[in-house]
Amino acid sequence: MSIRQSIAKFISPWLPIYLLRQVENELRIALRHMWHFRRVRRQLAALKDCRVNIGCGPEPTPGWINLDVLPFPNVMYWDCRRGLPFLDNAVAAIYSEHSFEHLDLETEAKPYLQECLRVLRPGGVLRLVVPDAGAYLQIYGKSWDSFAKMRPLERDQKGWRDHWSTHTFSTQMEFINFVFRQDYEHKFVYDEETLLLLLKRTGFSKALRQRYGVSGDPNMTHDREDRSGESLYVEAVK
Repeated sequence: MSIRQSIAKFISPWLPIYLLRQVENELRIALRHMWHFRRVRRQLAALKDCRVNIGCGPEPTPGWINLDVLPFPNVMYWDCRRGLPFLDNAVAAIYSEHSFEHLDLETEAKPYLQECLRVLRPGGVLRLVVPDAGAYLQIYGKSWDSFAKMRPLERDQKGWRDHWSTHTFSTQMEFINFVFRQDYEHKFVYDEETLLLLLKRTGFSKALRQRYGVSGDPNMTHDREDRSGESLYVEAVK
């Protein structure tokens, strides 16, 4: 039995498994952040007019600063819940696709937006792409084909299988719960009204809904086409 399994076996009678997994993941992120903090801060603190892709995953944008809490090639390791490693007014644009919903609203998302506002230069654009909870709720109760137009679903003998997660769902409410919560990874879901209000309350001078591939910044990075069916696109200007 590994050390990890031994610790889990010892703690599991007192804590649920899902919480153990969350604690394990947070400890891993914290240790990596401590290891990389000084180096990344030193590299980025003096940059001016840079462009930043936050939560880029394995698809970094060439020519941009790419940050993520998972280790990927050509991506800098940084936990953006602990602030952003840039000076005030140093960033030309920030892009974040299907990452913002992983932040707790009060303790993480709001401070994160304040940091984005701080580091963006005047006129700088923040583009947030998140699952569109409003769109999902609008088609709830209709045919499964409506959901299948938003993300890749296929019917099999057990129900409807989601190609991205390999989960199978027997009812639409099971599917909605997975999309909104994603195994406890999603902390808050947004519709257009809620996200725009949050950005305006943060202090952005302008916040508006955009469409897939359309941006007020001509040099904005590209959106993922395979997420376009289920995504809400919003931009805010400092």
